[in-house]
Amino acid sequence: MDIYRPDRRSVLTAALTAVLVRGCAERTTIESLPPHHRIRPLEHGVFLPHGPQDGPAFTAMIGAAPRWMLLFRDWTHEVPPVAALDAVRAQGATPVLTWDPWHAPATGEVPADAAQQPAFALSRFAAGDHNHRISTWASALAAWGHDVVLRFAHEMNGTWYPWAAGVQGNTAEQYVRAWRHVHRVFAAAGATNVRWCWAPNVPALAPDTGGARLADCFPGQDVVDVLGLDGYNWGSSEPPLSWTTPEALFGPGLAQLRGLGARLPIMVTETASAEGHEPAQSKAEWITELFDYLLRQGDVLGVIWFHERKERDWSVDSSAAARTAYRRAVAKLH
Repeated sequence: MDIYRPDRRSVLTAALTAVLVRGCAERTTIESLPPHHRIRPLEHGVFLPHGPQDGPAFTAMIGAAPRWMLLFRDWTHEVPPVAALDAVRAQGATPVLTWDPWHAPATGEVPADAAQQPAFALSRFAAGDHNHRISTWASALAAWGHDVVLRFAHEMNGTWYPWAAGVQGNTAEQYVRAWRHVHRVFAAAGATNVRWCWAPNVPALAPDTGGARLADCFPGQDVVDVLGLDGYNWGSSEPPLSWTTPEALFGPGLAQLRGLGARLPIMVTETASAEGHEPAQSKAEWITELFDYLLRQGDVLGVIWFHERKERDWSVDSSAAARTAYRRAVAKLH
């Protein structure tokens, strides 16, 4: 999740956009969808602060089981969270495992200098400093053998992580090299069950990339399976932040992702809204607008809600109205 306050692939036809679809086979299959005509339901997912153990309660609250479940692990973890991945699968969801090359702060409060971790500057990947950790994870996930979407080094276009372009002397070129290096190690380990998700933050709220464009940070469609996009409506309680509609929040980023010409599925990999504090600012209405907007985006496969009380009360049930709106929106997907 972004912590920067002011400014977070069977082919159907060769010409259409590729998307992941869930089939009866163990391995996720691939089909195609056009960008502006939806031919399969939008799928919903969730991040739960205590992990998949809270999945049944969340399902009971919103009336439908999530199809995707977001997890986070930093590089203090020597091996993947296989038990958590199994728990996600047991609930009928596909894990989206965010794998972040840093040592995350131990508390919820992130210090201003959290991105300054020289051990995780992108140059250290080229130097081979992290090869053992990468190989260990690659072998372990290959041995696990089930579908997992690996969201590696997300929000690289922000300023709040040590792998970001423009931070610690990092460049977009170094980011691409690091990504492709990690991907090669996984391929060599036979981790064909891993799907790679490249997920920037919405560009309008993450402008400082050391002069790099978002496209400059894209590793290439040969090493990416899903395009992700993170974005939050922070509300207007802390100027210069302002209430942002779903279309204004995600429209520019979706346009840039489509502009890559990669023909890959898109997922909103993190989103949520604050409660409004001014007239015409309703979180319940924002939730309805979000799902209505994304339903009109045929190449958007799914949306994952960040269900946690953190910098804001992002949770689905921050109010009875928000919870009701979310239940109704999800019910329309089925």
